[in-house]
Amino acid sequence: MEGPNAGRNPYMTTNDAQADADSPDCETFPAVSVEKLVKKYEGRIVLDEVTFSIRRGEFVVIHGKSGCGKTTLLNIIGGLDRPTSGDVLIHGESTVRMTEDQLAKLRSDKVGFVFQDYNLLNDLTIKENIELPRRFSGKPVARSADALLEMFSISSIRDELPRKISGGEAQRAAIARAMMNEPEIILADEPTGNLDADNTRKVIEAFRLIQKEFGTTVILATHDLDLSKYSTSRISLESGKACLSTVQHN
Repeated sequence: MEGPNAGRNPYMTTNDAQADADSPDCETFPAVSVEKLVKKYEGRIVLDEVTFSIRRGEFVVIHGKSGCGKTTLLNIIGGLDRPTSGDVLIHGESTVRMTEDQLAKLRSDKVGFVFQDYNLLNDLTIKENIELPRRFSGKPVARSADALLEMFSISSIRDELPRKISGGEAQRAAIARAMMNEPEIILADEPTGNLDADNTRKVIEAFRLIQKEFGTTVILATHDLDLSKYSTSRISLESGKACLSTVQHN
């Protein structure tokens, strides 16, 4: 997509980056733009010219049956996979044009991931798990792990190992870890798939908290249509096609 930032190196000098951040155009781009995205596996079309935009600070649910391409779509948005054709733009920057090193920096600085199976390291305490992204990136952040533990009501398990806590607590710890580097976008792949109704509610409340309090863009993929009631918009994915709709709240 051509525009004010077309062709610009997405990782500039500190002074250039600050100047860009202060420019009026910086806030004009959507958080995520997906443009005619196609993904094929062994000749099978998984995503078929998918196109949509997500505004900054939205809570968007991507809904569809298992195998419809939800995980593939999230992985491409987050730079974990490459499309066959089409483009993804994060705040106006094309991820298709990025090198692997640039994609790694994008994931470290701007995008947080939450997975269905939590992906906590079993030999680290919950607090140590939450601190991992900062240790790898060295990025200075305003919030400490203790602040995130308190925010998500899991301070009592800070020194526990993952095997000693419930699934709902583990998922909230995973959300806290994803927020450690203060990303602008959270990508969550079936984060409530292993949880009961009560823990599902607590996890969704955690996502709503970061969306409302910090303006984080949350993109959550699920097979559970009922979760759409918590979102601002819903993307329905079926047979590789996507349809974006606004969710009406009573």
